[in-house]
Amino acid sequence: MSEFYERRKLSCREDVTLALAIFMVFLDFVNSIVHNSDTQFRTSVFALLVLLFALSVRKFYPNPSKKMWPWVSPVYDNGVMIIVAVFFLFHVTLLNVPILNVDLYNVYENGDIIGHSLGGLMMWTIFAKIALEYSRINNKGWSAKKIVKYSMLALFVIGILWEFIELAASLTILPHVDEPISNKIRDVLMEFIGAGLMAVAVLKIKYPFDLGKWE
Repeated sequence: MSEFYERRKLSCREDVTLALAIFMVFLDFVNSIVHNSDTQFRTSVFALLVLLFALSVRKFYPNPSKKMWPWVSPVYDNGVMIIVAVFFLFHVTLLNVPILNVDLYNVYENGDIIGHSLGGLMMWTIFAKIALEYSRINNKGWSAKKIVKYSMLALFVIGILWEFIELAASLTILPHVDEPISNKIRDVLMEFIGAGLMAVAVLKIKYPFDLGKWE
């Protein structure tokens, strides 16, 4: 077992929570088949593949090198993976809410606010974990303030890039995804709100990792 992996002890409670979240995503997959929801089916399959791939990395790459550790460290942190699984759980569920059998993103005009807020929260957590471990491994001594700054910058770049990808898709293969510029600005803003709330929570309770002192 890698010394880097051992720095983060995995608790039984976290294992159970992660397994439950993945199971709930699987139930959404079953729900998509029962109700013939193509969008939920595709998204749930993608979510399950991502989560199973992450767990497979743990299994088949138990000793990440020092050079690779910062970039793969989120996969080895149950707290981070729980957040990823919960994001997928909410995102997939809202595409076809059980019992109601409705796509909340289409029924509710501002339904994607939830998805983008959770998406920003999740991506910031991943970026912050990478920045934290990169600082540790390379003896950078980054403060919590610097890690938050770098992770927010990474989120901004990814958020803008994603909106450009959506724009390109709306002009080609996915014409129904067409959104006004105001909607795209709101999406990026909601991602930062979600990330900001998560940053405050991590600094406050030091979970799923401790960012250190704010300097």
